[in-house]
Amino acid sequence: MTEKDKFIIADIMTKDLIFIAPDATAKDAANVMIENLINSVIVKENDVVIGIVTDHDFKRVATSTTEIGKLFVREIMSSDPISISPSYTLPEAVEVIKNRNIRHLLVKSPSGVYVGIVSVKDILSTLFEEINIRNKRLQGKIGELEKFYKVAVKRELVMVKLKKRVYELEKKLGIESDLSELLIE
Repeated sequence: MTEKDKFIIADIMTKDLIFIAPDATAKDAANVMIENLINSVIVKENDVVIGIVTDHDFKRVATSTTEIGKLFVREIMSSDPISISPSYTLPEAVEVIKNRNIRHLLVKSPSGVYVGIVSVKDILSTLFEEINIRNKRLQGKIGELEKFYKVAVKRELVMVKLKKRVYELEKKLGIESDLSELLIE
């Protein structure tokens, strides 16, 4: 598996899709989102996905009306939601999100069936988890390097002591040596 294949949308998407009818009230949609701890709900009419309602839609509508509770889902939803294939990679999904300025992508199988949803939150969670994994791996490598460094320093000290001892022996024996220059280094 290559690094790019590691982040496939099918692996990070939310598979439990929650739907609401377009003639439900905005309050109904808000309640569904609150009860399910989600930021979006998919709008489905006659078994056809026709839109999505997100927390962003509520913010947008709330600034334009004081009667949000009386609105219907079809009045606040984003029509024709953007969808991607489950085989998209994370970078490809991020590119779609960035280019379309959205925070939720529906995931549609090649046969046209909606199989999941991926949000910016899902992507950030995945990336955060990957950063933590890589950080732990890096900490392990740093630990190995520190051990190697300590061993190398100990070996260097032993070599200096050996060179000094050889120099002293050569001096006693009256042998001229270049070790004195090495000991100065």
